[in-house]
Amino acid sequence: MKTIPLGILAFRGGCPVTEAYLLALRQEGLQPSVILAVDYVGEGARGAKLERLLGTRLAATLLRHWRNRSARIKPELVERLQEDRAVKLRPGREPRFEEFSPRVIPLTIRDYADPRLRDAMRVSKAEAFLYCSGGRVPAAIFEEGFRILHIHPGVVPHVKGSDGLLWSIVARQKPGASCFYMDAGIDTGRLIATAEYPMPRWSGLAVDPDVLYNALIYCYDPHLRAALLVDVLRGVAGDGDLANLPAASQPHEGGHYFTMHRAIRDRVLSRLCI
Repeated sequence: MKTIPLGILAFRGGCPVTEAYLLALRQEGLQPSVILAVDYVGEGARGAKLERLLGTRLAATLLRHWRNRSARIKPELVERLQEDRAVKLRPGREPRFEEFSPRVIPLTIRDYADPRLRDAMRVSKAEAFLYCSGGRVPAAIFEEGFRILHIHPGVVPHVKGSDGLLWSIVARQKPGASCFYMDAGIDTGRLIATAEYPMPRWSGLAVDPDVLYNALIYCYDPHLRAALLVDVLRGVAGDGDLANLPAASQPHEGGHYFTMHRAIRDRVLSRLCI
């Protein structure tokens, strides 16, 4: 197993993208030099209340368990959406990080802006980091010069923002993904690579749209992102510098999409089951 100078920012609790990345790397005979296994409270009234009552560490632990429970999907649907995949994701079950990296740093923080996260990133001495979560990273992280790779579900600059998988199907007639170095903007960083994939079809699948939407996020989309990650790393010669991969500025064009309205979402999902 070859160790590469990459740190994984694994925000714990219902994150299937982390598992997809780790499994794909292992299939390629690669392991990240370090995994930051991050428990976090997050923003929002629920987290703030729990933190006031219980403190940061216990609140973060309870919220992690809640997120993992929320990610559980019926086994038959998990299997159907992954029937052609060499590796299988397990929604709601976190990987054993020690099996995927020689070094794991457990960490509890309030949110992404917590200075303890930046401290841990400095201590890890990783050449670059792979961001596995969603949401916007605070500008303070980039001011320190950290190089953070991210894989977005959609080809930028054409599809930025939320619900990239579904908006890609609407706007480009196929799902896609983009790998770029993050900056303080929303999906605006220097672009390393993009890919598009055949339109998925699960003929005759009869599932409530809410259930199918969540299942795609947990059992389908992460595989596309992991495939692009592997393609990017295959293109790195020898011990290439992951902090300085060939990348280009994005043109100022394309569309920024917000969370898809339920009526549109349900029509898009129905197309995948015909």
